[in-house]
Amino acid sequence: MFTNRNVVHQNKPEPAFFWLTEGPIPAQMPNGARLWRSVMQVRQMSSEEVKNYLLTNWMTHDALWYRDVASTFGMAQASPMNLRVCRNLGRIEFRRLLKATGSNPPKDMAEVKLLYEEARRILVPPFFEGDMDFQGDNLILFKNRTCFAYSGMKEAGLIDEYECGIFERIEGWFDAMGLEYTRTPDLSRCLKYKGQECNVMVLIHFK
Repeated sequence: MFTNRNVVHQNKPEPAFFWLTEGPIPAQMPNGARLWRSVMQVRQMSSEEVKNYLLTNWMTHDALWYRDVASTFGMAQASPMNLRVCRNLGRIEFRRLLKATGSNPPKDMAEVKLLYEEARRILVPPFFEGDMDFQGDNLILFKNRTCFAYSGMKEAGLIDEYECGIFERIEGWFDAMGLEYTRTPDLSRCLKYKGQECNVMVLIHFK
C-alpha cells in the first residue's frame, strides 16, 4: 500500500498525487506535491485463474449464507431453502449456458456429455474432485471422491441434517435440458455421512 512517506509537501498541507505511469515523472504538480513512481507491481491473472477466483468466491458466499440461515432459523428451514435455491440456480445457469453456446436441448447421450463437460469446465470449482462415467446410451455414474459441502457441513456440526444441495443443482441442469430421468440412491441424507461412497446413478429416459 502507499504511505505518506512517499510524498513530500512544499510548505503547505495540500493533497498529494501519485504518478502511476511508465513514462517520465514531472518534478512536481502545481499544488507543490512532489510525485513518486510506484514500485508495486501487480501480476495479471490468467483467464483460468480469474474463473477459479470467481468460483471460489461464489462458493464462499454460498457457505456463509447457508451457515447464517441455519444458525438463525435452524436446519429444518435452511435445508429445504438450500435445495430450492440450488435447483433453481442449476436451471437458470444451464439455460444461460445453452443460450451462450447456441445449443439445443440434447437428443442423445453424446450430446448430454458434450453439454455436461462444457458446464463442468465453466461452472464447477477447481477443488471439486469427482468423475462422471457415461455408460451406454442412457446411464451416467457420478463418483465423488471428496466433497467440499460434506467437509464444510461436518466442520459446522450440521452434517447429520444436511441434504445434498450439490446434486440438486445438477438436477437443475437436467431440468434445463428437458431430460426425464431416474436418480438413485436417496440423497435425503449425505451418503458420506452415512459411511457410504458418494456414487450417484442417473438413468436418462430419452423420448
